[in-house]
Amino acid sequence: MSNDRAAELPSPEVLWHRAATLAAWGTEQVLPEHNYAVDSVGVRSEDVGNGWWALSWVEGGRAVMYGLDNDYSDTISLSPPLDLLAGGPAWLPWPWLERLITTEVVGFVYWWDGGAWAHAPYPPEAHDDGVGSIVPVDDDPVEQVCAALVDDGADPARVADSRAAHGRAAAASFADRPVLPAGQGEPSDRRVPCDLPEQHAAVLAAGMRGAAERDRAEPPGGAAQRERLVEWVRDHGVPEEGRTVLAAAFVDSRDPHYGQGQDGFQDVLRRRLFGEVLELLTAVREAEADQESGRWLYMRVTVTEDGSTVERAYDCLPHWWPATRSLVAALPGTVRAEMAARAPAWRPEWAALADEGICRDGAPAALCRVDALPPFVRPKRPGR
Repeated sequence: MSNDRAAELPSPEVLWHRAATLAAWGTEQVLPEHNYAVDSVGVRSEDVGNGWWALSWVEGGRAVMYGLDNDYSDTISLSPPLDLLAGGPAWLPWPWLERLITTEVVGFVYWWDGGAWAHAPYPPEAHDDGVGSIVPVDDDPVEQVCAALVDDGADPARVADSRAAHGRAAAASFADRPVLPAGQGEPSDRRVPCDLPEQHAAVLAAGMRGAAERDRAEPPGGAAQRERLVEWVRDHGVPEEGRTVLAAAFVDSRDPHYGQGQDGFQDVLRRRLFGEVLELLTAVREAEADQESGRWLYMRVTVTEDGSTVERAYDCLPHWWPATRSLVAALPGTVRAEMAARAPAWRPEWAALADEGICRDGAPAALCRVDALPPFVRPKRPGR
């Protein structure tokens, strides 16, 4: 996709010439700022403390540009993690880019098809990817080096001569620039780095959201416990258009990020539930437990003048739980413990998404695309 950021960027030839000029100059003397180097894959800057950007050529007159602004690359902390290669053309050097993104923190990847820059779609909350602040759109880096050298006492004429000479050297070396082989299409099993606990939780939620609930009979036990919970909801539940509601998600005490040392429950705003309602929910969940098929992860109790409804979700993130990237909706440690306690036949296909290995090996790219994500909407705080 193209956007304003892409439209403002110079062509890769212009970017290369400026960066290669400074790289050639830097082999002759230590420059006061703007360090660049040409290596076996392209040219790379190191803006100490601020970040970096790099440019690599690809067969067929194409190019990729990538990098990170330490302050402004919003793209690195999104949940689920953003797939920076989503929608990329078949000619991208896919294996090489995958290795790059897994070994370094990368905030943006742009590709040049010979006529325009483009990048993966971004969600609305990614206000900045860092390109505008780290990648120069004019000759400023060269001008700043020249000014700094003069300020340090260098003769302006000699500085101008050096600039011209290294500019010619950069132009002359263009034919020998390193070129990466073109790719043969996007790998089907591609993964996206998933380093933060909330990113892992969001990936799990994305997988659970698209799943279906298994057929289960009504739990044979727990009728008395459910009745007490319904009465509590009738008196204390959240008022919603002529009804009172309680929606709760289980939290396992062993969950390393959310357990807080004891089993519990949280509401749709991730607030822990305490007191009598905690005891009631615990009693219902234990009374309804099945040794083979396990325990529910989410429950909603709705009470109206005409009666009550109790809904449970064992195998998915239910439609009545807020579909938003604003809040953690699925807890990997909790889900992992629940799946381990079930018989294998009762573990959904998405269960592997709760594994700790996701943070090590990355998340499936299909769950990190913008078109696969729920909207970014903060749920309204329930009234009382």
